[in-house]
Amino acid sequence: MTKLFRNFVLLLAGLLAISMLVGCGGDENPVAAEPVPVNFVRATPAGGEIAANGTITVTFDNIPSDVAVSAGTIKVSGKTAAITGPFTLGKLTLTITWADGTKVLNYKVTAPD
Repeated sequence: MTKLFRNFVLLLAGLLAISMLVGCGGDENPVAAEPVPVNFVRATPAGGEIAANGTITVTFDNIPSDVAVSAGTIKVSGKTAAITGPFTLGKLTLTITWADGTKVLNYKVTAPD
């Protein structure tokens, strides 16, 4: 009888230890990371004249999302976006929008290089 009681206590202690290990998993409700704000840093060229087939390079302080432009074609790579023509000759008001903001740049588009 003592042997049976001792085996029962050992089995119970083992099951208790296993249940504690299994029950102590990770956090079931992880906190979502706050999105990092993205700000405009600079454009090259900053303004002035640009060739109709030129490229405008825009730099942000963090990786932007949902970037769009009012003229040209955009390609985002990391913190940089390249906006390429062809742009229409004359005055160009380029509006760049992304998830966190908007920036307007003004150019005079000249003949292609």
